[in-house]
Amino acid sequence: MLFRSNRWKWAGMFSFSVFLLGGCGSIPLMSGAGEAAAYTKPQAMIIAATERNRYESIYTDKIWDVQIDEEGTDFETYLLEQVQAFLEELKTVTMMAKEQGISLDGAEQEKAAALSEDYYSRLTQEDIDYMGISIEDVQIMYEEYCLANKMVTETTKDMDLEISDSEAKVIVLQQIEVWNRETADMVWALTQEEGADFEAIAEEYSVNPDLERKLGRGEDAPELEETAFSLAEGEISPVIEVGPAYYIVKCIEDYDMDATQERKQELEIQKKDQVFGQLYNEFAEEHPVDFGPDMWDSLDFSAEDGCTTQNFFQLYHEYFG
Repeated sequence: MLFRSNRWKWAGMFSFSVFLLGGCGSIPLMSGAGEAAAYTKPQAMIIAATERNRYESIYTDKIWDVQIDEEGTDFETYLLEQVQAFLEELKTVTMMAKEQGISLDGAEQEKAAALSEDYYSRLTQEDIDYMGISIEDVQIMYEEYCLANKMVTETTKDMDLEISDSEAKVIVLQQIEVWNRETADMVWALTQEEGADFEAIAEEYSVNPDLERKLGRGEDAPELEETAFSLAEGEISPVIEVGPAYYIVKCIEDYDMDATQERKQELEIQKKDQVFGQLYNEFAEEHPVDFGPDMWDSLDFSAEDGCTTQNFFQLYHEYFG
C-alpha cells in the first residue's frame, strides 16, 4: 500500500491508528501558522533507518534494485518519499494536538523516557553513528509519536465507531473458477451428483489453485458475495458469472467467529482512520508542512554501514500497547 493512497496503514509503512506510524543540521519546516520547530536530521534518521532495515530484513538488499513503477522509480526513492510524508504528517498531527490543548501527562512522559532509554541502550555503535543521534533525539521522537497517538484517540473517543457482527461477518468457502460457461455448467452438474467430492472436483477443474478462502463483505464482486452469503453451511451455489470468469462456491463455514472478530477490529480501525482523516485533511489544508526537497540528498540506503536497528515502532507498542 502506498502511503499517499492509504495514509495510515502499515502495508508498507504507517497508519493513523497504528499511530500513524526519520552530517547533522536542522530540517527546514514551514507551516501556514508560521515556522514550526523542525525535526533535526538525526531525529528524522530514526524513522528512515527503522524502515530501511525493516524492508531489507524482509526482502534482502536486492530491494534497492527494484523499480516500483513504469516511470522507473527505484525503491530507495519511493521509501524516502514515504518517510518524508510520514514526518510531515506526524508534525501536522502534533500541531493539531497542541492547537487543541492536548499534551502528554506526567505518567506518559515518564513512560516515553523509559522507552527512549530502552531503545537507545539496544543500539550498536554503528546504529548510533549512522543515525547521528543522542538519547534526547530518541525521546523527542517517541514523545511526538505518543502525542500523535493521543491526538487520534482523544479526537475519536466519543464518535460512533461501532461495527456490527453482520457488517464484519466472515465466511469460509471452497471455490471452483473456470473461464467458460459450458465448462462451468458441466462442473456444476458434477458437484450435484450423489456423494460428489467438491474439493476433489475443484482440484481437477479449477483454474485457480487457491480452493479455500475466507470472505468478508466488500472484499469481492457483489454477484459472488450476494450468493455466497446466502448459503448455509454445506450448500453449493449455482454458477456465478463475474466478468470473464465463472464460479461455483461451497459454504464450508457460514460464520467464522475468530475471523469475524479480527475483521471487526480492522473495520473499526478503518472507520477511525476515515473519521480522523477528515479532520486531518481540513487542518492540513490550512497548515501545510514542507520539509524541503534536499533533506535526503546525502543518504544512501544501499550503503554498507552496519546499521541494523528496526524496532522503534515495535518497542513503542510494547510500552504503550
